[in-house]
Amino acid sequence: MSKTVAHICILVADIDSAIENYRRILRSISPELVERKVVKQERWTEDEKYITAFFGSLGDGCDIQLLQPPDTESPLHRRLQRVGEGIHHIAFASSHLEDTYQHLRSEGIAVSERLYPEHPEGDEATDVRHFWILPRSAHGVLVELIDEYQTVDGMLTGKE
Repeated sequence: MSKTVAHICILVADIDSAIENYRRILRSISPELVERKVVKQERWTEDEKYITAFFGSLGDGCDIQLLQPPDTESPLHRRLQRVGEGIHHIAFASSHLEDTYQHLRSEGIAVSERLYPEHPEGDEATDVRHFWILPRSAHGVLVELIDEYQTVDGMLTGKE
């Protein structure tokens, strides 16, 4: 069964600083979370690259994803310049992503053009896919629907 909310993604200017700040915050709230490995990784979706790190939750809790633009040419960088750091999106995981995509389209929900494969940097293998529910259908919130995933040794990977 999927988590209710898979992760909340926070757009940051400096992922190393954000990792340290969230370690300090989470150490006070739930020390066992910071005992888990957090790994900065580069990932890409078609022509978009990004730098990310996950604080994996315990049990059915919600993960926290940090997201940094890789360079000043990135659409993420333009968004960071326009709106600053903060919540980028809320993600829900699905064990039947394609069916969910088709159902939302049939319900008239504004979604991205297609499902996007995600890749770890340097790897052509696809481990998870996602699509977006556009803010106009989600009352101003960007919502990601993603294949069920797990964090293993701090790295995002598809469920086996």
